[in-house]
Amino acid sequence: MDIDWVNHGIGFVLSIGTSIVFILLLLFFLQPRIEISDKICYKTQKGKKFYFFKIVNRSWFSAYTIEFELYKKIPYIVDKVKVNHRIEEIALSRSKFYSIPPYKRTKGYGDHAVLIRTFEDLNKDINVKNQEYILIVSAKHGLFNLTKVTTQTFENSEVFHKGHFKFGKNLGVC
Repeated sequence: MDIDWVNHGIGFVLSIGTSIVFILLLLFFLQPRIEISDKICYKTQKGKKFYFFKIVNRSWFSAYTIEFELYKKIPYIVDKVKVNHRIEEIALSRSKFYSIPPYKRTKGYGDHAVLIRTFEDLNKDINVKNQEYILIVSAKHGLFNLTKVTTQTFENSEVFHKGHFKFGKNLGVC
């Protein structure tokens, strides 16, 4: 009885290759898809101004253990010619959600979008000192524990809009 090593070798290599492609596709499609609006809205309530950010879950499944971090990035000169950055954390009204449901086409249903706010005055010196703000959102898939980190940078005062965001998955402002 002869063993055809060539056919067994080709079958083995194809099986391994197909498995790797399947795992990579699985990892790609099961990561949470979180989007952050590139605008910051602000309102004044009871004489106090607050700024808020919109985050949307565009996945087919719920995102779990969602964490939010907001930083102020301040440039400073080193050795008269080099630029470095000082990073300061900014307090948010809420820094963690346990879950955000997936997007559903049901009209009037918007649980897949959340608003996070801060009471620090973000607009006061963003253009003067070349500061920028960085919002970082990390989310996990419930079953496979795959984590996705999404970052949005806000670099000038054109990102600020008085009012509120549009409803649902739309990241625009009214």
